[in-house]
Amino acid sequence: MAELPSASFRFDVLSLLPETFGGFLAAGLIGKAVAAGVLEVALHNWRVHASDRHGTVDDAPFGGGAGMVLKLAPLLAGLRQARELAPDSPVVLLTPAGRPMRQACAERWARGRGVILICGRYEGFDARIEAHVDEQVSMGDYVLNGGEVAAMAIIEAVGRLRPGVIGNAASLHSESHRGGLLEYPQYTRPQDFEGQLVPDILLSGDHAKVAAWRHQEALDRTRRLRPDLLDELDVAAAAED
Repeated sequence: MAELPSASFRFDVLSLLPETFGGFLAAGLIGKAVAAGVLEVALHNWRVHASDRHGTVDDAPFGGGAGMVLKLAPLLAGLRQARELAPDSPVVLLTPAGRPMRQACAERWARGRGVILICGRYEGFDARIEAHVDEQVSMGDYVLNGGEVAAMAIIEAVGRLRPGVIGNAASLHSESHRGGLLEYPQYTRPQDFEGQLVPDILLSGDHAKVAAWRHQEALDRTRRLRPDLLDELDVAAAAED
C-alpha cells in the first residue's frame, strides 16, 4: 500500500442511533486518534429532517409486507448536508445487498480524505436512495438490526491504516488479507508451552529462511482455512495475463 498523506481523515456517519458510537470513539487506538485529531468522526442523525413533530423517518411499504421502510426525504436531506461538509468523500450505503467488505476497500478509502457511511434500520431503505450513493457494501451474508456495527467496523478498518493511528505502521504490511493471503502464524515466549514448541526456524536467526518459511506458512494457512481466497488470486492472475 502506498504511503498515505498525514492529514486528518474524516468519517461522516448518518445514523438514527448516534449514541451507540460513544464508547467506541472514546476507546483504544481509534479513541486516541480521534482525541489527537488524526481521525474526525461526524455523526448525523437524519431524524432532525423529518417533516412531522414526531420525527417520523419510516413508513409502511408499498405493496404490503412486514416491517417499515426508511423514508427517502429525511435521509436524502441528511445525506445532502453531509455532502456539503465532505464534498470529496464517497458515499457508502451499508446494506446486506451490497458487495462484501474487503481489505482492498479499506485501503482504497484510506487513500482519500474521508468517507460517508449510511446506516440503515427497520426493514431497509427506500430503494431510490441507491441513485444517490457511490457504493453499497455488506459486512457479510447475514443481517444486523442496523448499520451502526458495520460503520464501526469500517471506521476501524480504514482508520487504522491512516498515519498516526497504529504505533508500529510496519505491522500493517504483513497482516491477513494483504496481498490476498492470510497472515503466517505468530509465536512469542515461552518457547515451550505444555509441550507445544515454537518452530525451530524462528529461532535460527536466518532472516532469509524465516521469510521463506513465513511465506509458505501463509500459503498453507490460506489453503487450509480460506481456500476461496486462493481461487480469487487465481482469477485475478488469469485476468492480468
